[in-house]
Amino acid sequence: MLITKEIEIDMGHRVPNHKSKCKNIHGHRYKIEVGVDDQVITTKGVSSEGMVIDFSDLKEIMMEELDGKFDHGFCLSKEDEFRDVFNRLKVDFYQKIIFVDFIPTAENLAKHWYKLIEPRLAERKIKIYHVKVWETPTSTATYIGGGE
Repeated sequence: MLITKEIEIDMGHRVPNHKSKCKNIHGHRYKIEVGVDDQVITTKGVSSEGMVIDFSDLKEIMMEELDGKFDHGFCLSKEDEFRDVFNRLKVDFYQKIIFVDFIPTAENLAKHWYKLIEPRLAERKIKIYHVKVWETPTSTATYIGGGE
């Protein structure tokens, strides 16, 4: 049974070698969907009977791993030529700058966020299926477990 939960965050980024305007500093209202594909709980009398996972439990994990770490932040590759400027903003002015090991495209973010959520669900013996990221209302990237 596949169930999904969505949250939204606001985050800035840049794609440094992009041929167009995305090489500039800008931001998005990201919508993030996590899909969980597992068995429905049939244990009689437990709170989650009839569910794969309680939606509020899934939301809590998403809020901790995604919202808490990325919302109202600026995501930048560790290799970005502006790294030193943004590191100064982070260290001297306490700005929420998130350095990652990749260019923060929707595709790479979907995979990264999947990898953050996966172990949290594995603790509950629940299988994550996908993370879908809307960078704009009409542009999405979906990472499905095991896929590249």
